[in-house]
Amino acid sequence: MSFNQTKKAINIEKLFLKFINVVGPIAAILLATVPVALSIYNRQPQQLPISATFTKNNQTIQLEVARSRRELALGLKFRKSISENTGMLFVVDNAEPIRLWMKDTYVPLDMIFMRDGVVKDIVKNATPCKKEPCPAYGGKLPANQIIEISSGKAQKLGIEVGDKLFINYLIKPPK
Repeated sequence: MSFNQTKKAINIEKLFLKFINVVGPIAAILLATVPVALSIYNRQPQQLPISATFTKNNQTIQLEVARSRRELALGLKFRKSISENTGMLFVVDNAEPIRLWMKDTYVPLDMIFMRDGVVKDIVKNATPCKKEPCPAYGGKLPANQIIEISSGKAQKLGIEVGDKLFINYLIKPPK
């Protein structure tokens, strides 16, 4: 190897070391912060548009509608509160016994299990799970719609098993 080639190799090596000295700490910071940022992002409550309502005893409840697997799985997780006149409607394709749990949910809820709008079961004051295993709610009868509203609201509205709740879709549901 000639003197000039050796000098070029040394210069390239120095340049590489300078590059590593600059990029290395940046990469280390990114590697340390990205998982934390993703963890925080993944714990954000989903906010679906109000796309349905139902009225009972002259009170209208506005509903976010969960349909996709992801929406159904997230539900009301990570919510710190739920408004008195709002809730979430879970819609599944086939009527089957459905069991829900309150993992990563922070507010107690009433759950209304329905089949084609007819109330089949009501779980009052389903409490958030503080440690695993989390209790599961529902699953007694086939249901294809579940409404979650603030705890105590089902009783205030006078909702009972056998009632027919007419869901008014503000956005036409997909077939």
